[in-house]
Amino acid sequence: MPKHNQFIKKLHSKFLAANNKLENFFNGLRSLKSNIKKIKFTNNSKAILFLGISVILILSYFLIPTFYDKNEVKDKIQNQILKNYNIEIKINEKIDYSLLPKPHFVAKNIVILRNEKEIGLVENFKVFIATNKFFSKNSFKVKDLVFHKTDFNFYKDDLIFFQKLLKTEPSDNKIIFKNSNIFFKDSYDETLFINKIKKSEFYYDSINLVNVLYSENEIFNLPYKLVIKNDKFNKLVDSKFNSKKIRLNVENIVYYDEETKNGLLDILFINKTTSLKYELKKNSLNFVTQNQKNIYDGLIEFKPFYLQANFNYEGLSTKHLFNNDSILIELIKSELLNNQNLNININLNVKDIINIDELNDLFLKLEIESGDINLSDSYVMWKDDLIVNLNESLISYDQGEIFLTGRINVDIKDINDFYSSFQVNKKFRKKIKQIQFDFNYNFTQEKINFDNLIIDKKKNENIEEFIDNFNLNTKVFNKVTFKNFINEFFKIYFG
Repeated sequence: MPKHNQFIKKLHSKFLAANNKLENFFNGLRSLKSNIKKIKFTNNSKAILFLGISVILILSYFLIPTFYDKNEVKDKIQNQILKNYNIEIKINEKIDYSLLPKPHFVAKNIVILRNEKEIGLVENFKVFIATNKFFSKNSFKVKDLVFHKTDFNFYKDDLIFFQKLLKTEPSDNKIIFKNSNIFFKDSYDETLFINKIKKSEFYYDSINLVNVLYSENEIFNLPYKLVIKNDKFNKLVDSKFNSKKIRLNVENIVYYDEETKNGLLDILFINKTTSLKYELKKNSLNFVTQNQKNIYDGLIEFKPFYLQANFNYEGLSTKHLFNNDSILIELIKSELLNNQNLNININLNVKDIINIDELNDLFLKLEIESGDINLSDSYVMWKDDLIVNLNESLISYDQGEIFLTGRINVDIKDINDFYSSFQVNKKFRKKIKQIQFDFNYNFTQEKINFDNLIIDKKKNENIEEFIDNFNLNTKVFNKVTFKNFINEFFKIYFG
């Protein structure tokens, strides 16, 4: 009986404690209600409250896509990109939603396909979406695309990938490639060269009604910009190439409504403009200049690649050809000309060398075959006195330096005028008909070495010793060095 009473007392005390908690809770609510009634909202506090509620509602709206089914999102993104931009992608890994800087989905290591073949691997991919239909997961719309760090493996036929982007239907959206590479490959799966894309944008210019590609690139350490505009209404493509490093601008307009395409090419090279008319066929291109002063003509065949061209100038500076920042030197440094698949035959005729008064009638024969750069059978006149023939010559690029190696034959027509030009002492002015020698010229260091010198088919021990000393002690080869060399040469030979 005492135990029973004790249990009743404990149970009663627990009910009392629970009752007190309930009473305290409701008393607290009554107190809170009365306090709220006593609060007087000012205009500022109402504005802050409204602003806070608005921010919460807006954030809640923009966070709706986080609740979408991610597999459905992948399918919708892939389908819309294929439909709108003709780009086939495959998202293999998870896809995430991000709110800033504006709503978009993010995926890593996506694959770009063409005809079920992988042509590109994208390290980071962003797809921005329209913000007006978040309540319906079935209605979201793909807008801008950003491909970051994409490696393309392109064969010749894969270039159509970018051509198709220039033919997409007009829209306000952009397709952007950043920090990417295009590996151009031959039929043997060997990489011919790599084009680095710093940033490329495909978009529609609604003012001029054209599709536009703007691209900042680099190839063989040569930076350049490329702008291509596709005017579907007039059926023409306007492209502009610019490289400040080699001071070259090229603008090209081509009409593509016919099987044989005719176009006009404007080239601004070292502040000189040249216009070329060309005819583009399936496997070849013919071109000819419209400038009657400097005349160019040539043929390019694509399979296999072969370029044959003639360039005729009234006047040209050797600095434009052989300066360290000239286009020829930059191309050699880039090693683009070392391609085993290049076959080039260029004849350059220059009537007057404008930076060296004595030189004229330059004929430069440039042949490139299987990676070898050959200048053999070239020649230049020294006034009307000498014919300087370049034989058995090759240009090479080794450890950052460019070398021209070959053999020179000098046929002498008027030696006396030549002596006068260099003010050679009269007692050393004797008749000679021909000089032959081997040489190696370093363009980078502007240094030359001579060897195996023969005068009128005879060698001379004193001259050989003089040449050896010259090769050891001469640091830079210039006009002053050359003049001193000529005077000392004839002094030793005839002294």
